[in-house]
Amino acid sequence: MLVRGFKTLCALVVALSPLRLAWCDSITEIVKAPMPDGPLWQDGRLLYVEYPGRGGVKVWDGKHAVTYWEKDHCGPTALIEFRNHHLLVACYDANNIVELDQKGKELRSIEHDDAGKAFVGPNDFAADGVGGIYFSASGVFDLKAPITGAILHISPDGKHVVEVANTIHYSNGLTVSKDRKALLVAEMFASRILSFPMNTDGSLGARSVWVRLQDLAPPTPNEDGYNGPDALKLGPDGNYYIAHNGSGRMLVVDADRKLVRIIKVPTPYVTNLAFGSKGADTIYITGGFDQYKEPFPGAVFLWTR
Repeated sequence: MLVRGFKTLCALVVALSPLRLAWCDSITEIVKAPMPDGPLWQDGRLLYVEYPGRGGVKVWDGKHAVTYWEKDHCGPTALIEFRNHHLLVACYDANNIVELDQKGKELRSIEHDDAGKAFVGPNDFAADGVGGIYFSASGVFDLKAPITGAILHISPDGKHVVEVANTIHYSNGLTVSKDRKALLVAEMFASRILSFPMNTDGSLGARSVWVRLQDLAPPTPNEDGYNGPDALKLGPDGNYYIAHNGSGRMLVVDADRKLVRIIKVPTPYVTNLAFGSKGADTIYITGGFDQYKEPFPGAVFLWTR
C-alpha cells in the first residue's frame, strides 16, 4: 500500500505541476553489455549496439538480449531507421556506414561522400524529417589531434552522401531542433552544442553556439578529461536530452536552453538514449563503466518517472 500510494503521489505531482521531483524517478539496469550505445526503440523491442570485439546489433525483448547482426572490426556506435524499414549502422572503427534490410542482411557499405572523400569515425545519426539522414564523423578520439570532425547528409533515396559541415572538435550526437529549422550538434571536446540552420536540400548554414555545458550545470567531482556532450536527442516532451559522457548524468534542457532537470546514471560514461513506449516517461540509457580498458564493461538502463 505504501508503494502504491507513493506512485500515486508522484503521478499526481507530475500531472498537476511542471516540477519534476527526483524522488519520483527510478533507474534500473536491464542488461549488462560491453560499451553499449545507440539504443533504438522499434516495434515494442529495444535494439542497441555493442562496440568492442565482434561488435554488432543486439535485440532485447524484455527478458533476453540476442544478436541481430554482427561484423568483425565494425566497432558500432549508433543505429537509425532508414527507408523500407532498413537500419543504418555507424561502424566507428571501420569508418563506414552499413545498411541492413528488415531481416538484418547487410546490403551495402558507405565509405566516402560523393566527392570521394573518406570520413573518419562515423558516430551518431539524426533524421532530417523528410527522409534523409544526417550523421556525424567525429575524427580521431584524441584531444591533441587535428580538428577533423564533420557532419554528412544522406539523401532520402540513399544515393547521395554530402559533407555539410566540418572542422568540429569531435562531432558526436545530433538532433533536429523542435522548430525543424536547425540541426543541433554535440561538439564533444569543446563541451558545447552547436546550431546549424538547415536548408531544404540538406545543406547547413553558418554555425553558432547553442549552449555551453558549463553554463548548464557545474562540473561533477572526478570528471574525465574527455567529458562532454555525447548523444543528443529531442524528446517527445519538447525538451533536449544530452548524454553528458564522463560525468554520469544526463542533462535535460528546454527550448529556451534552460536546465530542466539532471538525470543521474549509475555509470560515468553515458553514451546514448532512446525513448520507449511511454515517450519521455521511459528512457533507455546506455553507458560504460570503463571506456579505456577492455572488455569495456557497461550496461543498458531503463529510467522511468
